[in-house]
Amino acid sequence: MNIVDLEGGWPQNPKWSRYLKKDFNNLKYKFNDSENIECSYSQAYQDMFVLTMLDGKRDGIYLELGACFPKVCNNTYILESEFGWTGTSFEIDNERTDYFNSQRKNKCIAADATTYDYSSLDYPKQIDYLQVDCDPAHITFKCLKQILLSEYRFSVITFETDVYADGIEIQYKQQELLKSLGYKLVVKNIKCEGNPFEDWWVDPTVISEERWRPFISHWDVGIEARNVILLGN
Repeated sequence: MNIVDLEGGWPQNPKWSRYLKKDFNNLKYKFNDSENIECSYSQAYQDMFVLTMLDGKRDGIYLELGACFPKVCNNTYILESEFGWTGTSFEIDNERTDYFNSQRKNKCIAADATTYDYSSLDYPKQIDYLQVDCDPAHITFKCLKQILLSEYRFSVITFETDVYADGIEIQYKQQELLKSLGYKLVVKNIKCEGNPFEDWWVDPTVISEERWRPFISHWDVGIEARNVILLGN
């Protein structure tokens, strides 16, 4: 089976959901141009969270560590395709990288994200969004440590902890590291299909407390991503 077949369609599990335009009236916090979004493409509303924190920012910049597919369950597709963002994705699998680059304008680099020299990228020191999702959790944490060796800061970070599968050790290490650098943990234990798997962060020197404070949730028990973004769910 080739990579095009592997991408396939959207997951059919009834517990899995994504934002659709019909949900607009239930958006907890609307942002610039949110009324024009037909659908999100993330696995767990990450793209909607990023746009909410940045008030629908256009022409932003992202770094995506662990790109996987270019569209299905991808956190940066809508940023690029509808909001004009630029950025770079990283994927260790060459076939997936080639397919990604055949479908997307912004480039994907075939590289080991745990060792890549990110300081070689020509980006401003404040980058709008960082995704860290390379599986398993200890590899994701190595990627985070590597990119934080650069001088970049990130306005929004989504970090895949995979607590449901890998336990809490990496989650604690991630929290200790990012808090020491002044980042604010906004939502802990985001759930998808009932499984806590991700933490969401902001840089409070860039994102106002008025914007992130309402998203503080019941961290220890976790929360379904849909319930973070939408009312009445």
